[in-house]
Amino acid sequence: MAKNVAIGSRDDDEATSRLETSSSCFRLNLSSTAARVESSQAEEEQMDGCIWSMLPVELVDKILLWLPIPNLFQMRAVCRSWDRSIRSKSFTLTYMKTTSRAPAAWLFMCSSFNCREHTCAYNPLQNKWHNFPLSFLPPCIRFPLTSVGELLFVRGGLNNAGVLAVCNPMTQAWRELPSMIHTRLNSLVGVWCEDTYALSYKIVVAGGMSECGGDYECTTEVYDSLTDSWQVTGKTGRELTVHLTWWTSNTIFCNGVLYCLTSGRPYSIIGYNMNTAVWTEVPAPPPKFLFCSFLIERRGNLMLVGGVGTQHICEHVYIWQLSLQGSTQQWVEVAKMPHEYFLQFSKERNASDLKCVGNVDFVYFFKDSHTQVMVCDFSKEPAEWRWLPTCPLSANFHKFSVRGLFVNPRLDTSI
Repeated sequence: MAKNVAIGSRDDDEATSRLETSSSCFRLNLSSTAARVESSQAEEEQMDGCIWSMLPVELVDKILLWLPIPNLFQMRAVCRSWDRSIRSKSFTLTYMKTTSRAPAAWLFMCSSFNCREHTCAYNPLQNKWHNFPLSFLPPCIRFPLTSVGELLFVRGGLNNAGVLAVCNPMTQAWRELPSMIHTRLNSLVGVWCEDTYALSYKIVVAGGMSECGGDYECTTEVYDSLTDSWQVTGKTGRELTVHLTWWTSNTIFCNGVLYCLTSGRPYSIIGYNMNTAVWTEVPAPPPKFLFCSFLIERRGNLMLVGGVGTQHICEHVYIWQLSLQGSTQQWVEVAKMPHEYFLQFSKERNASDLKCVGNVDFVYFFKDSHTQVMVCDFSKEPAEWRWLPTCPLSANFHKFSVRGLFVNPRLDTSI
């Protein structure tokens, strides 16, 4: 009896062993099958070069039209055919006519004395900086001046300071503008975009030292991109010319007038009317004890940004708007930099190198030390203040003066 029990137990053990072996084989086969399925799916997901290379050009263009500007530049490096397609005029026109695409202007931070080597651009949609050297420009053209639309205007170096050039940083297209009628040094330069769609523009040049005799050049010249020529529009008084030459930090166009803020105390704001070709002073004196003030334009309104305090210490940073109060124009406060931001931005209450630029609802603050950039967003209610990611220029060991300019990321090659 005991012998039968022993034999039965051995049979059970063998059955159990065969079951476990069978189960293991089943799991192994199942894993192998799953692996083959995954491998097959991976192979199917891989792009077959033969098939993709046979796609019609029209279909490839339609696919590329959905990509944002930064990705288009990456796609240009894939192959020559894609590069030619993206550079073509037909693709550019179709891309820019896409009504759903309205890219925000990029903030270009340029070295004031060498934008060829030291320039980066901030894309607000991606909240990301891109290194953007303008090395396609000749070595003799390196001083950034101003911008309009997708165009950036640059001046020549010390040996050819009277040379002006225009470029599209996105497409790297550029050309040198015709020589001014009166070649001058250290002149005021402002650009007005007369027709955004056709991108016709005018350049106003005033003040400066005559390159011939070394005296002040008391004339105003205007360049018209439609005629590709300069025209002297009138004389400027000597006192005004001196202010334009030495005491004007920035210019801004607002409602057909080129406004300039003179930094020679007391501060004053003068404007050049494009229709009448006449310079006049704005009858609304800025607040007293301004520090590093700048003019900006926001949705058809002239804005003033600057630090305020005692004669030697900056205590606050304000933003004012020029408004009509009754029959007189006055500067009305619209925003104030939060104190915690001010303390971090202006350490030791030093605002001597505060700089500011504005575009639509965004006002950007930075300093020549270019360690951080702060933005005031007027599209929010109340206005929102925040820091941008670290600017790539701040990693440069040599600190230098910087200039902030706005460029629309467009593919238009016409300059």
